[in-house]
Amino acid sequence: MSKKLVIFLVIFTLVFSVGCQNQNVTNKQISDSSNEIKYEVQNDGGAFSSKDIIYFIMTDRFYDKDKENNDFPDVNKDDPKAYHGGDLKGIIEKLDYIKSLGVTAIWITPVCKNQYGGYHGYWITDFYKVDPHLGTLSDLKELVQEAHKRNIKVILDYVVNHTGNKSPWLNDEKYKDWFHPKKNISNWNDQKQLEEGWIFGLPDLNQDNPEVKKYFIDNAIWWIEQTGIDGMRLDTVKHVPKDFWNEFAYNIKSKYPNFFLLGEVWNDNPRYLEQYHKVGIDSLTNYPLYNGLRKTFTKFGKANSLVNAIKMQSAFTNPELNGIFVDNHDNKRLITEAKEYGEAYLKQSLTFIMTYPGIPIIYYGTEIAMEGGDDPDNRRDMEWDKISNSEMLNYFKMLTHIRNSNEALYNGEFELLNYDSYFLSYMRKKGDSKFIVIYNLQNKEKNITINLKDDSSKYTDVLSSKTYNIENGNLNITMKPLEVIILTSN
Repeated sequence: MSKKLVIFLVIFTLVFSVGCQNQNVTNKQISDSSNEIKYEVQNDGGAFSSKDIIYFIMTDRFYDKDKENNDFPDVNKDDPKAYHGGDLKGIIEKLDYIKSLGVTAIWITPVCKNQYGGYHGYWITDFYKVDPHLGTLSDLKELVQEAHKRNIKVILDYVVNHTGNKSPWLNDEKYKDWFHPKKNISNWNDQKQLEEGWIFGLPDLNQDNPEVKKYFIDNAIWWIEQTGIDGMRLDTVKHVPKDFWNEFAYNIKSKYPNFFLLGEVWNDNPRYLEQYHKVGIDSLTNYPLYNGLRKTFTKFGKANSLVNAIKMQSAFTNPELNGIFVDNHDNKRLITEAKEYGEAYLKQSLTFIMTYPGIPIIYYGTEIAMEGGDDPDNRRDMEWDKISNSEMLNYFKMLTHIRNSNEALYNGEFELLNYDSYFLSYMRKKGDSKFIVIYNLQNKEKNITINLKDDSSKYTDVLSSKTYNIENGNLNITMKPLEVIILTSN
């Protein structure tokens, strides 16, 4: 054998060996990724479905029924960052109002004992106690029982990512391995930093520690067994490893197959969100759709943003189970952000989430057009004086009635129809029942044409009772400024 051939074979062997090693690394990475899904979980919504409508309540800001639990130094209704006195008994008191809205479930902010100033519930110091500002465990049990009497399900906000920075665990040697080292997140695209960094300076729990994992699975099951709640809204999901959520979901669903898990994943990419559905979470807060909605239903907004978000929904396995929303406690209220013509855009956005596939989530006060800027201004006390004379409330109740009365709107096929930058239309269909929803996004009259091909139906606007005929396969309508039309087939 020639010397050159020997050298060639040695080099070839080394290259091939390195290639195999790289391939093994890739396989290991894939294997590690697949280890995120250790358990198969039946995550089809449990007792929840696209027929549901969720009403989201920040307990401290809703209604103050029990004045006896206001005698704390951090209760001050004039301070937007202090407790204001709302409590669990206050929600019980207002259950008939909530029922009148046409909703089927309530989601309440965390009830666990919080440190000084933790009115919102996310600065927990004791995961086994109800915060005395809000009431007692007995009050929570009564709330669930009274809600169930009215066929209203209850979702409890649940936190596993962090504790309050005054947690007694921080000064206890026993818990020193329960937290990640203090480090802020500098790169929000780095998943490792997301899962191990301290958000807003809050001590980040280490769910890779078996003791931490067991504690929170046991704790979640304890709350379910103690109270009879129907679901949990899982806070800051993307900041917790997926293998934890897989085991968490598996343990809960194994005991309570009808239990509902709603995960908050604040990200614009549906494929990123879908990863958390795959590990076992039933429903995800649909931020991609929310962002499209907020960029469309506003002054100078264009339909393209929402159309693009709609087209991205195909990345979801069960998009109809995801939570779709207009407002929440982390963002300015839409009516405030939209400014001019805010009420018209709020009506349009409420119409959208009530007629698009998904589970609508209504933030308390949105139904009466409450305003609110950046946190904490978006967490104002519920304005009960407005409910007796609110045009928005009447419109909202009409929407929920139409939705609850027509399966096509909560369980029908969805078809995007004609649109341009300044109008949008789509159809919901179930059997012979059809609805066409149309939006004029501009504050001026607009002539629109919707092509319906072989459709020979007559359509009536449920809002105005005006009837429209199909002419040569087209529906021609002159829309008023910022008008929304909901047509149903006769």
